[in-house]
Amino acid sequence: MRPGYPTEVGVKRMILVVVLVFCAAMASAAEKPAVLLAFEETKFKNELIAEMKANLEAAGFAVTTLNHSKGALDAVDPASYAVIFITNSGVGKKVRPWITSWIAAKGNRTKVLLHTTQLYDWKVDTTVDAVTSASTRKKTAEFAAAYTERIKALANQAK
Repeated sequence: MRPGYPTEVGVKRMILVVVLVFCAAMASAAEKPAVLLAFEETKFKNELIAEMKANLEAAGFAVTTLNHSKGALDAVDPASYAVIFITNSGVGKKVRPWITSWIAAKGNRTKVLLHTTQLYDWKVDTTVDAVTSASTRKKTAEFAAAYTERIKALANQAK
């Protein structure tokens, strides 16, 4: 061994530290905020969700989609997502009952953006952030861009 040079064990330790620091940096860079897009099957909502998914993935989000009919939201753990977007049809000037039940049980524990399509002008009475629109397919890209920006803002608040 030459004076002033690290030993073989010392070199191995330095390499190990460098590898660990690199792996930690890569792991934190790879973590993407998770977003759930929950919807019911309609032509408008299918197009809206597809457009939003593309926008969010391009912005670096990990996106999961879920058809929320038949109780599918009941299995959702809100803690698994930075933001949850739920779109539903406002029938009789009301949000779908399974959506209001889910929000009451789980929705207040996370960032939720509730979108309701409607024919008439009425205010959605809910404890979460809410938006409304008509099911206008020619405005899908416009709506998707606006809701994507709202989701990004909610995700930034969650940090």
